[in-house]
Amino acid sequence: MSTVAYWLQKQRKPDLQNLAAHIGMKNYDGLLKNDLEVALDDFLRANQTSLQDDPQLSGFYKRLGSPVKRESGGVTTTSLVEAVKKPGLSGTRQRRQTLKAREELESS
Repeated sequence: MSTVAYWLQKQRKPDLQNLAAHIGMKNYDGLLKNDLEVALDDFLRANQTSLQDDPQLSGFYKRLGSPVKRESGGVTTTSLVEAVKKPGLSGTRQRRQTLKAREELESS
């Protein structure tokens, strides 16, 4: 048994019934909500080429594809470290100064 798309699971039963009527599915009236979800999922996957451009189904087909790795927004770990470092101090020296300042605050 395949996993039902989350988009279908979060819909209410009357919305699923309206969707089934909209896409031309038959014999869905007596189905329980979970069975209707499975039937719709199977129908939508089987008829993806003809239904994927339907605006009512954009939520289903948008999440159906495999995840795509997003490009970095320009902020990298290296750039964050460089922004935090003080000019002229090495990483070790900076950490030592931070530890000394923390110890001074705790001892006060």
